[in-house]
Amino acid sequence: MKLKFNLLFVALTNFIFANSFTDYKTRIAKDRIIIIFEKNATAEQKAAIINQSNLVTSFTHVPSPSLTICFTADVDGATKYFSSVPEIKFVSFFITDQKHFGGVLDNFFVKLKDRNFEPMLRQKLQQQHLGEAVPDKYIPNLFKVQNLKALHINTVDLCASFLQEGWCEYASPNYLLNPEVCSNDPYYNRQWNIQNTGTFVQGSGTIDADMDVDSAWTLTTGDPSIKIGIIDSGVDTLHPDLAANMFPGHDAINDSTDGYPTPAHPEDGHGTCCAGIVSAVMGNSLGAAGVAPSCKIIPVRTFYYLVLGSTVLPFSTADAFANAIGWAAAAGADILSNSWGLPEQYIISLPGGTQPVEDAIQQAYTTGRGGKGLAMFFSSGNEEDSTGSIWPGKLPQTIAVNATSMCDERKNANDCSSETWSGNWGPNIDFSAPGVKISTTDMQGNKGFNSGAGTSGNYYTSFNGTSAACPNAAAVGALLLSILPNWHAEDIRNIIARSCDKVGGYGYDSLYYNGTWSRELGYGRVNAYSALLYSLSYVPSSVKNVEAETIFNIYPNPNNGNMKVLLSREKAVIKIYNLTGEEMMSTEITQGINQVSTGSLSPGVYVAKLDSGANTVTRKVTIIK
Repeated sequence: MKLKFNLLFVALTNFIFANSFTDYKTRIAKDRIIIIFEKNATAEQKAAIINQSNLVTSFTHVPSPSLTICFTADVDGATKYFSSVPEIKFVSFFITDQKHFGGVLDNFFVKLKDRNFEPMLRQKLQQQHLGEAVPDKYIPNLFKVQNLKALHINTVDLCASFLQEGWCEYASPNYLLNPEVCSNDPYYNRQWNIQNTGTFVQGSGTIDADMDVDSAWTLTTGDPSIKIGIIDSGVDTLHPDLAANMFPGHDAINDSTDGYPTPAHPEDGHGTCCAGIVSAVMGNSLGAAGVAPSCKIIPVRTFYYLVLGSTVLPFSTADAFANAIGWAAAAGADILSNSWGLPEQYIISLPGGTQPVEDAIQQAYTTGRGGKGLAMFFSSGNEEDSTGSIWPGKLPQTIAVNATSMCDERKNANDCSSETWSGNWGPNIDFSAPGVKISTTDMQGNKGFNSGAGTSGNYYTSFNGTSAACPNAAAVGALLLSILPNWHAEDIRNIIARSCDKVGGYGYDSLYYNGTWSRELGYGRVNAYSALLYSLSYVPSSVKNVEAETIFNIYPNPNNGNMKVLLSREKAVIKIYNLTGEEMMSTEITQGINQVSTGSLSPGVYVAKLDSGANTVTRKVTIIK
């Protein structure tokens, strides 16, 4: 199980969640509100009504969900004014920490403790003259409800009233969010993430500071049956370097683009860049090659960009994030690459949080791939925060990826890349992958980051951030599943973690389930070739739920007759068998690190079986002398 379970943090989270319905008013933004017009209002009518108020300094229309963000110096006055306008059906507020904001929308989620309580939910909705309860497509017992009384009772307070019911597991507003979006092939010689030769065109980095992808390709370039969901801004599905590897996609925002972006700003090319890192076609004399170039892509449009004030920002909703993950799991995705997130301390301060998103993640982890679970990779964030990954990367079901430079350093403002941004590091980081000046696909022509003329505009040579690190690592997960597709999501995490290169000169002085760990890079920098080699002797786990913690680990493995056994339970017996099933030795171990000598055994492959009474777990052990 990964390093992501802290009882004090969980207790604090629960406390904040329970109290966020009572103290949210102290966090209401003082400079903006949300208004939603009736459907038949034209753009000219909307502008006229807003300007007539003399209270709005600027405004931005958001296409999906259809609403308008109004900036004002008098939030109370503007709220009162717009609430009296017949053409406006909803007025609401933002909850903010100054850098991030969550706009409270006119719908909310209710999750029942049991489906048998559905009549009670519908009775309450009828009594309060609210909208119908619409069942979620992917999460059992979850319903979405329209707040038809929005001008009289805000959605947060309405959710608080549902929480008083004994049959309600949780009630959560839907929020408008601005997530962090962390961003014979002619460009192959630039792809230092695949093979770092230290050349000027690659940023003059350190030779071999890469993921050894070129070596991994001698074993596999991926299997076409393995599908990677790109949960992002959408992917240019017509891109000549991606189209052959593209499966039908999905628009989780308004179900209108089938996974294609809505290009209005350079940043809309973000998802296309991520997709190229994962699975751009190799050997077609075009552009770049993906890390898993024979695997397939499922594009899922989950956020989009708008100008707010003078800044281009990504927008989405809690509903869209949950829908994207649920849809991808139902569509048969094997891996999810998610280059987005929000600081955990902000998420848990929102009244009701974003529990439906976490439910969708849990559902994908436990039931995805026929019960084998989806390995869900997430960016750790670009905030130079040493307290760990942003949400949802820090959840126990997900995999948080930090970024490295082309010199095998933790990406920070003073590294060799000359880029001044820094990745989040510290607790909850699983491992790291290349994340600076990555060459990849871009939206065609002048629609993405590169507006160059001709086909040069189809590619981008400086894609940066943990946004780039995440798909690099996710593609290695796809290579692993290409060899043995029946592994559980935890097996993917375990194999990559145990085969990482311990680079950067950092102190890998913490010992966790998958070996030694550092605050800077987690278990280290991903190595695709080492991961594939390690997988050949790896014994798949029987983990079916993130709470079912695997209880022991053996290292080094292979070993020369002296091995250490890490046990997380009080006491157990470890037995070692040869491959014919003959017991070769048995010894009792206790909680912590145990030194076990296997010097009496001949070199070869063995099976170690640990029995703690309640659990039996096996590991393959290789002895070399």
